[in-house]
Amino acid sequence: MKWVKNLDHVAVTVSDLDRSLRFYVDLLGFKEMERHLLEGETISKMAGKEGVVMQVVRLGIPETPNILVDLQQYIEPPGEVSNGVLGMANQGHFCFGVADLDQAYRDLSAAGVEFISEPVVFDLGDEWEYGALSVVFFKDPDGFILELMEFTD
Repeated sequence: MKWVKNLDHVAVTVSDLDRSLRFYVDLLGFKEMERHLLEGETISKMAGKEGVVMQVVRLGIPETPNILVDLQQYIEPPGEVSNGVLGMANQGHFCFGVADLDQAYRDLSAAGVEFISEPVVFDLGDEWEYGALSVVFFKDPDGFILELMEFTD
């Protein structure tokens, strides 16, 4: 039997929820959907840690409302920033489509966002619906890797 039926949400653990909300909502354009303070036996059991208190803010993406992003901050015990970098086996990222990657890169760079590189273009040839794919990787305030992409004709 195959168990997975859909993608409900992705979660990013952050060290400073207010700072991360400014990044994801004010800078990238996500919309806050709901907010929860989780504490007690159930959340501690789920996290495999004693005394967990976690603040979670669920975000939506305007053009893909069925995919949600949870920002979660461990209040107790306080979380630490990991050292995952692009290419490490335990590192993940997620990708957002944009209408104008070059403009997004310029605007986000001007706002102080740290990029891994400049945008690059992959020629997809005749085997794809689109002729080229532009991508760039960047970091959120805690160093979590994110990607922007734009398909072009």
